[in-house]
Amino acid sequence: MPTDTRLPPPTLPQSRQRVDADVVIRRLQRFQALEILTARLLGGWIPGVAVWEVKHQLGAHLWQDASHSREWRTRLWELRVPNPDRGLGEQPRQIIRALGAAQADYEVLAGVYFALKTELAAAYARLAETTNPVFDAPTLAVIRRILPEKEAQLAWARQAVPALATDDAARHRLERWTAFAREALAAAGGVEGEIPAAAEPVTPPPGYGVPPLPFPAARRDARFTVNLTGMPLPPEDDVAGRVRYQFFNYAMEMQAVETLGSVLWETEGMEWEFYYDLARHCYDEERHSAMGEMRLRELGHGVADFPHSVANYAWRQLFDPLRRYCVLTYVIEADSFRYKHQTYQQHLARGDLESAQAVLWDIMDETLHVRFGQKWVPELMQRYRYEGSLEALEAECREILRTHTVNPLQRKYAEPERKPAS
Repeated sequence: MPTDTRLPPPTLPQSRQRVDADVVIRRLQRFQALEILTARLLGGWIPGVAVWEVKHQLGAHLWQDASHSREWRTRLWELRVPNPDRGLGEQPRQIIRALGAAQADYEVLAGVYFALKTELAAAYARLAETTNPVFDAPTLAVIRRILPEKEAQLAWARQAVPALATDDAARHRLERWTAFAREALAAAGGVEGEIPAAAEPVTPPPGYGVPPLPFPAARRDARFTVNLTGMPLPPEDDVAGRVRYQFFNYAMEMQAVETLGSVLWETEGMEWEFYYDLARHCYDEERHSAMGEMRLRELGHGVADFPHSVANYAWRQLFDPLRRYCVLTYVIEADSFRYKHQTYQQHLARGDLESAQAVLWDIMDETLHVRFGQKWVPELMQRYRYEGSLEALEAECREILRTHTVNPLQRKYAEPERKPAS
């Protein structure tokens, strides 16, 4: 006879009773909503964070949060909950609105990490202890996958967030906002929705004005020199300069991260899958920026050695999320393949396999992003009540890019193709 290798259920303290299926389902519905809403809030704040490394980390964390939301939604589907958002009410959004009212980057991150994510991690651990380990084993498997990532996020935040509060006044504000965030979380029923909710949402401490979201301009820390156009395009016979230019512009894709983060935050009324796909898109652009920075280091340069531009983020913020996303996917990314395939072949011909591989990976990611655009731009047209055709929107966005971009390659590929004279 085979031996049963499963561990016996743990003996719970008398104060801890097993939770039934209805309680598990209610909690998972709350968890999945808070995870995707947190991803959206982090996206909205990326432009407002000045420290380069923190921007990168938030781009990675928001994708983890969106993935955690998907894990919970998949488990809910297994538990016969086809619409995990039904019956949630406004409390999860109330929590995120309260946290999003912060005025400084260290405040919003303190609220997200030291209040919300800390409580989510504790709630996941509680559920692991109290759900039936045999009946609900798949839920335990999800917790085993996502809890280490959440704990790693918190370990990062314990180091990174206090470092953003650089004087006594900022440290006082950080402590005060953390206390407010915990109070706001409890007032909305806590992460599990099982604390008696307050009759009215709590308001931020005195002195807090209009929240800065969405950010009209993207911030950079003091290490960076910012000008209008960034690095000029070297002449074609400057091979080393062209390689340096290409990977510097990969590093500059942080502006794409910031634009996608703004769309992720600002766009309401879309189905959950839109936010999940946009979180992936945002994370991919963060990786492209990191790839450019890594390749620059290999070439002997730092990412702050050259002037940066944030102008492309700024002008895109002048347009609604529909046009922002259409410009990125239908024009910038779709039109970039010619240049990227050309440089891929050039890198191979020169034996620069590292550069060639970087460009190849980017091409594969950008192919996915164009598909995202084809999937979601038509949906956004309905959301924003665009009355023209998709072709008209694409032409409009091509003209928007041509007249606004400060990137010479983008301007070149945005030009309409001219047919040779007959």
